[in-house]
Amino acid sequence: MGVPYVKLASAVSVAAVVGAVVFNAPANAAPTAFTWTGAAGDHKMSTAGNWKDGQVPTEGAKLVFTCANGASEKIQNDLNVALSGLSVSKMNNADASPTCASYTIDTLKFTPDAEFSGDKTSVDDKVEIPYIYVTGAVTGLSNLKSNGFDGKFKNETSINRFEVANSGCNSISNSVKASEKIVGENASVPLEGANNITVKSSGELGVKYADNETSASKITFENGAMISHGISCLGSGGGSSNVTTVLSGDIVLNGNVEYKLLSNVTVKITGKLSGPGKLVAHKDNKGTLLVESSDNTSGTPNGQHGNAHEAKLIKLDGDKPNESVSVRKGETVLLNGSRSDVYVDEGGVFGGNATVKSLNVAGVVAPGNSPGKITVLNDFYMNGTGVYKAEILDKDHYDQIVAQSVQLSNGGSSPKLELVYLPGGTIKKGDTFTIINNNGSAPVQGTFNGLPEGAEFAVDGATFKISYVGGDGNDVVLTAQNDSTGPKAPNTGGENVAVNLAGTIVGVASAAILLFMAKRKSFGKK
Repeated sequence: MGVPYVKLASAVSVAAVVGAVVFNAPANAAPTAFTWTGAAGDHKMSTAGNWKDGQVPTEGAKLVFTCANGASEKIQNDLNVALSGLSVSKMNNADASPTCASYTIDTLKFTPDAEFSGDKTSVDDKVEIPYIYVTGAVTGLSNLKSNGFDGKFKNETSINRFEVANSGCNSISNSVKASEKIVGENASVPLEGANNITVKSSGELGVKYADNETSASKITFENGAMISHGISCLGSGGGSSNVTTVLSGDIVLNGNVEYKLLSNVTVKITGKLSGPGKLVAHKDNKGTLLVESSDNTSGTPNGQHGNAHEAKLIKLDGDKPNESVSVRKGETVLLNGSRSDVYVDEGGVFGGNATVKSLNVAGVVAPGNSPGKITVLNDFYMNGTGVYKAEILDKDHYDQIVAQSVQLSNGGSSPKLELVYLPGGTIKKGDTFTIINNNGSAPVQGTFNGLPEGAEFAVDGATFKISYVGGDGNDVVLTAQNDSTGPKAPNTGGENVAVNLAGTIVGVASAAILLFMAKRKSFGKK
C-alpha cells in the first residue's frame, strides 16, 4: 500500500529540519573540554580569560591542565557546574625533562560517572605531567575511572566503583574509598574500604609494610597480577617490626599471581581460596605467605610458602666500593673487603672485617672473624629489630664498629646489645672496650634497649658499665667493674657450624648462640 502524500511530506519536512540542525551547527558551539591557561591572573575558574578558548566551563565539561614551566598555582573554583572529569597532559615541546607546575584547587563537583585521564603509561616512563591537588570537598562522584592521571584528594572520597590503570607515581588510589575496585596495568590499590577487588594482569594489590591489617574483601586475581606494597615513587621503605595482612574473604586465582613482600611482612590467607591459578614467589620476594584457607581448591596448598629463607652462608672478599649488599632473612654474609651501602634485613647476619659506605641494620651485625672490626665511612643505623653482637676476649681483642655517624633508635623501639664473653678471655677491673668508635662530631643518637647511660649488666660473671659519652666524648664504651675469666669452651667442633648458623635462625636468641659457636671455632684457629 502506498504512503499517503501528507505523511510523506511531513516526514520530508522533519528530515529537512533535522538535517539543518545537524549539518548547520554553529561553529562556535561550546567545547566539551576546557584547557586552563590562567592567563587572566585572578586564578578564578569563572573568568573566561583563564581558559584557552575564552569560554567558561559548562555542565558536564572536562577540565584539561597542561604541563607548563613555572610556579604552582592555587585555583578557586567559583563555578556551580558538575564536571565529567579531569585531564593532565605532558609538555608538547622538545624539552626532554620539563618540570611541570602543580595545581591546587579548593573544591570540585563531578557528574556521577567521571573519568580522569593523563599521559602516564607506567611508573618508570619518566613522563612529567601536572599534579592536581584538591584541598576541599569533592562531591557528586559515584563511579570514577582513572587512567594515566596524577593527583590527590586531601579528604578521602567514598564512591561506589573505582577503576584505575597507569597511575604511575601518585596517590590517587589512596584518595578514593570504593566498594568495588578494579586495578589495571601499572597501578595498585590498597585494601581499605572495598567489598570487591579485581586485580588485572600487571595490576597490583598493595598491602601494608608498617602496620597490621585485615580485609574481608572478595579479591579476584587475573593471570599476571601481583601482591606487593603498592606502586609508588615514595620508595619501598620498610617497617621496623613484623606485620601481618590477613585476607579472610574469598580469594579467586584465575591465573598465576606473584607476590613480592618485604622481609618483615606476612600475608595470611584464611578465607576460601579457589581458581585454577596459584600463588608464586617473585624472585625478589623476602616476606612470607601463609595459607590457612578454610576451603582451598586452588593450586596453592595450605602451609607456609614463598622464600623459604634456607640457610645460606655467603662469603664476600675483595674491594668493590661501588657495589651495595643486601643481607636477607636467613642469610649470613661475611665480608672481608669493602663495599658501598649494606642493608641487613631482620633475620639476616652481617659480619667480617669490612669497610662499607653505610650500614643499616634490622637484623644482626657481628663484626670480624672472632673478634674483628667493621668500619662505616658514613652512617651506621640500627632500627628496633637490630642486634649488635659484640664479642670480647680481653682489653686488646674485642669487636668494634667505627662510624662517622651513629643512630641507635628509629624514634620508637631501640636495638639490642648482645655481648659475648669468649672462652679463654681475661678481663681486669677498669678495662675499657670501645665497641662503637664514633669518629664524627655529633653524639650517639639513642641507646641500646634497656641500657641507658651508666647502666650496669653482667655477662658470664663479668660486669660492665655502659657509656655513650665515652672515649673522646661520643663513643660507646664498656668499662669492666670486676676481674673475670671467660667461660669454659664447649665441646662443639665442626666446620659446618657457620652454615648451620643461617639455617637455624628463628630469632635473636638462637642466632646469638649459633654465631657464638661458629666464631669460637674460627677464633680457635688464630
